[in-house]
Amino acid sequence: MPQLRSWFCRLLGLFRKKNRDAEMAEELRQHLDGLIERNLAAGLSAEEARLAALRQFGGIEQIKELAREERVWMSADQFWQDLRFAARMLLKQPGFTIVATLTLALGIGANTAIFSIVNAVLLRPLPYPDPERIIFLAEGDKTNPALGMISISLPDYLDWRRDNTVFENLAMTRIESTSLSDIPGRNPEQISTALVTANFFKVIGLPAKLGRTFTEEEDKVGGPLLVVISDRLWQRAFQRDPAVIGRAVTFQSQPATVIGVMPPEMAAPEGTDAWFPMMRRTNNGAWPNRVIHPWLFAWGRLKPGITVDEARAEMKAISGRIEQAHPESNTNTTALVTPLMENLVGKYRLNLTLLLGAVALVLLIACANLANLFAARGAARAREFAIRTAVGARRTQIIRQLLIESLAIAIIGGALGFFIALWSRDLLGLLAPQDLSRFHDVRFDGRVLGFALLLASLTSVLFGLWPAWQASRGDVQSALKSGAHGSSDTVSARRTRDWLVIADLALTLVLLSSAGLVLKSFSRLQALALGFEPRGLVTARIDLPYFGYREYEKVLNFSKALIDKTTALPGVEKVAIGANPPLLAMWQLTFVIEGKPAPVPGQEPNVDSEVIAGDYFAAFQAPLLHGRLFNEQDTKNTPLVAIIDQTLAERYFPGEDPIGQRLFMDPDGNGSQNRLYQIVGVAARMKFHGSNEAQTVPVVYFSMAQVERRNLVLLARTSAPASSLDKTIREIVAGIDPRQPVHEVRSMSARVAETWATQRLLTFLLSVFAGLALLLASVGLYGVLSYNALRRLREIALRLALGARPGQIRTLVFSHGIRLLLIGCVIGLIAAISAASVLRNALFEVAPFEPSIYVLVAAILALATAIACWLPAARACRTDPMIVLRDS
Repeated sequence: MPQLRSWFCRLLGLFRKKNRDAEMAEELRQHLDGLIERNLAAGLSAEEARLAALRQFGGIEQIKELAREERVWMSADQFWQDLRFAARMLLKQPGFTIVATLTLALGIGANTAIFSIVNAVLLRPLPYPDPERIIFLAEGDKTNPALGMISISLPDYLDWRRDNTVFENLAMTRIESTSLSDIPGRNPEQISTALVTANFFKVIGLPAKLGRTFTEEEDKVGGPLLVVISDRLWQRAFQRDPAVIGRAVTFQSQPATVIGVMPPEMAAPEGTDAWFPMMRRTNNGAWPNRVIHPWLFAWGRLKPGITVDEARAEMKAISGRIEQAHPESNTNTTALVTPLMENLVGKYRLNLTLLLGAVALVLLIACANLANLFAARGAARAREFAIRTAVGARRTQIIRQLLIESLAIAIIGGALGFFIALWSRDLLGLLAPQDLSRFHDVRFDGRVLGFALLLASLTSVLFGLWPAWQASRGDVQSALKSGAHGSSDTVSARRTRDWLVIADLALTLVLLSSAGLVLKSFSRLQALALGFEPRGLVTARIDLPYFGYREYEKVLNFSKALIDKTTALPGVEKVAIGANPPLLAMWQLTFVIEGKPAPVPGQEPNVDSEVIAGDYFAAFQAPLLHGRLFNEQDTKNTPLVAIIDQTLAERYFPGEDPIGQRLFMDPDGNGSQNRLYQIVGVAARMKFHGSNEAQTVPVVYFSMAQVERRNLVLLARTSAPASSLDKTIREIVAGIDPRQPVHEVRSMSARVAETWATQRLLTFLLSVFAGLALLLASVGLYGVLSYNALRRLREIALRLALGARPGQIRTLVFSHGIRLLLIGCVIGLIAAISAASVLRNALFEVAPFEPSIYVLVAAILALATAIACWLPAARACRTDPMIVLRDS
């Protein structure tokens, strides 16, 4: 208790210091008066009594200091004094303070902004219990890993579920787009839904927030049509009405009973608003066929203690046994096992890591600049420190004083940088990919705030410690002797400042060259020949419900009416409908050429398929190279026909005319016997997957009159913007079918831009960081050259007085800057070439070593160096030698 009381009293001693000092002075005066009175009583004169009392009492000021040490925490008190002194010194030099603060704010702000994205996308765990145990599973081709994930066949999933020993639960999902209609006061809308097995919610680990999820007994063929809705849909469509439980709601023209509402955290699969039982749909005749892969994917929760590698090994072994048992469908098919978090964000990891590395370089450049600024400022204050040392200041006190000044700059710069990061959040959200919600859920939470504080603390040490150490080592005598324009700089201090500038230039060259490579890559990406003209093409998705359009004649009538009404709109030139047009969806199938040896089962070639109606190729401005288009005579009752693209013709019919050849195909995907389709035309090559198409995939086109599709995409070539057609297209569809929603009315140009959104973000930010680095390096070089010119002002004045010409003085300044530039370029070039190899996977059709990029970057650095040299050189040439020599 006495120790605690002592600490408390010391804490109180930090406050009301003037009052306490006055009380202590009064107390000491009373003690002294008492001694004087005793001395007077002993017969001494008044003066002798006072002097004797002072000798007896001891030094009053020393007693005061000892009392203060007992009364307050001296370290806190000294820190407060040093902080106030630092504030006065920084306010005396507003130019220096503003430059230093802005430099640090830009560095910390950029780092905090990028870290906030990295935190949201890569670091923040999924909002599920034990998310590291949730696994995403798909199938893949052992001979062609580049194909990536392939959906699972239903029989394969059932085998996986039966044979595995590593998962507590193994569920299956299928993402769909579903119409929601017949809600009073709301227009029909299209929402993202998922078919899931009943154990899917056990895999995720979240129970229903309201109501329940469906059971295994309900999730079977013939089971009831039930639905569990998301918290978002509950809020948007039902205003959080608890009475929604048990209510029948119309999805895809069918009433489904709402049995539960999931908590806000539930977002799996990504963006899903409603979950339906899956197994009730498995009696459709196609899914039980092991050849059919109907966009099914598996989700598993690992048993405690099981690692991902163990799960991967077992699932590959199970796939191997299935391959041996069913070679006709599973040859070269294997299981792909990926942690859910990696499946969601894995493709963004490289680019975000590159951005974090780039912005860290910017911060290093800022710290190097600040170290130079503080070192030059410390050298300029050498006389001040020498005087303080001469009157008794310890070396540690000077270091502490300068570190506190650095800390003050760091705190102000860190706070300003945090607000810069906060301001930039919306801009980064606009540039980020739209297909992952985590990019748009950036929060400046405790982790981000802690990161900003940590950066501020580290940077105060990084740029403050060396200048403080350097300033405290100054020679007192030489500093006191130096004149107003002199300096007590040591050779090692000047050399260190030069190396800091060289480091600035080298790091800037790395960032500039990296930005140049990525910028060239992005330019190639934008100029990629897609085989069609996206500008002026408007797209709109319309998914017709099967139960409302069971008779296919209704689909054809809807399509014809939609094409005719849209064609009649002003400014619309060509109109078509596609089921799987470029960049919107994918439907692949296999084929066998009639009259040619059949391939080994499981190794049939794959093609993208597209079902079309209207002026499809004219709408895309993609010409028909050979043969004819589909016409009204191509119906269900006439011979089946197809149009192939240029890639398929060149790859499988080299040196021969494909017109008239026939292909065995099953475009309906129902697992029935392949049918023969006669080739009637060859269309120009189009990249259906945009820039993501590493190898061009052949395409086969079918007539909508012969192949059934209910997922439609309206394609209208028009001179009007997409936004102006949005309302009109919705009105046209509502006029044909009031219960049918339209969604994703967007221009094809916007869809193309989405394919390189990640590259756009990387390019923009790397360019900004490179520009910022160039600015900081130029300012740093200018600062060093200006300080050197000021340090050598007497020498320059003597040279001018002895007849030196201004050109010679400029050469003196420029030679120093050019020497630093050359060394920095050599080091930076070596580092840039090494860094380019890391960028290899982020580049599109650009080699990591592009001589033109490095030459251009070196030229930009040389220009910046010339500007940075010219200003101090011009100032040095205007020096009046008489004034300088007289003053010194």
